[in-house]
Amino acid sequence: MIRIFLFFVVFALANLSCQKEEKAEKKDLHKYILVDKNSNPIPLPEDKLIVVNFLAYSCSSCMKELPVIKKVLREKDYRKKFSFIGIVIDSDKGDFSDPDFPIYPGHKQNFVRFPVPGTPTTYIITPKGKKLVIIYGAVKEENFRRFLNDALRKADSYFK
Repeated sequence: MIRIFLFFVVFALANLSCQKEEKAEKKDLHKYILVDKNSNPIPLPEDKLIVVNFLAYSCSSCMKELPVIKKVLREKDYRKKFSFIGIVIDSDKGDFSDPDFPIYPGHKQNFVRFPVPGTPTTYIITPKGKKLVIIYGAVKEENFRRFLNDALRKADSYFK
């Protein structure tokens, strides 16, 4: 009888401990710059600026903009200075078919740090999450280059 009682006490304490860890894990999400749908931190490079593109698969402007972003970020002037992360807001599925341009399914915590009034919305940030440029709506090549150059000017001291 005592063994059964002790078993239930140990089980209850272990269960309570797991619940506290889950709550603590959820509370600590704010310390990550970006998280995936499972609350895992999204890895960010430490030596590049990051283009964070919030998109929807159902958004035609987003789907037209993505190839433009990819093309410009592959250019010699930008490929070693920028990294891309896509956050999809209308699906639980990401797209990792292009390792240079990963798309993660979003988590609501991302929208606390990076408000998204509509798609596409793009942020250019430092590896520490400082916002350098915010782009609302789809961009064309020339405009995107201007935004990238603006971000580089603002982050100039970051790379020195």
